[in-house]
Amino acid sequence: MKSHHQLLILSIFISGLFSSCQFRKQFQYGVTIDSTQAIPVSKLITQTPSEDVTVKGTISAVCKGEGCWMKLDAGNGDNVYVDWDKKFSVPRDIEGKTVFIHGYSYLDTTTIAELKQQQRDKGLANEEIMKIDSPLIKVAFKADGMEIK
Repeated sequence: MKSHHQLLILSIFISGLFSSCQFRKQFQYGVTIDSTQAIPVSKLITQTPSEDVTVKGTISAVCKGEGCWMKLDAGNGDNVYVDWDKKFSVPRDIEGKTVFIHGYSYLDTTTIAELKQQQRDKGLANEEIMKIDSPLIKVAFKADGMEIK
């Protein structure tokens, strides 16, 4: 009788452990994502900014401090910057993982002064820095939810 009781308790424990690991989405943040409607990052950067969009991409970089931003590989040697106004934090070791993000895209402008400072920080020669004469306008993304696979 005693071993039957122990076996029952053990099977309930294992069942609970299995179901909590199997079905819980460990890497879901913010709003729930409908990944069936996702567009690739490469398509996002060719469209006009839009609200209420879900995007699928590969994480190329993530904030190493607070996990408060990431970059997605745009497939053209460039990246799309994604943040979420510190509504949540993500793990800092997720480069290379697939992510589904929901939110809106917008055009982000990096001023001439910011571009020049970035190049100074990288050690670019002053003659090259002085050639920068226009701002950089790129698609960026504000997320209200994400699911990391």
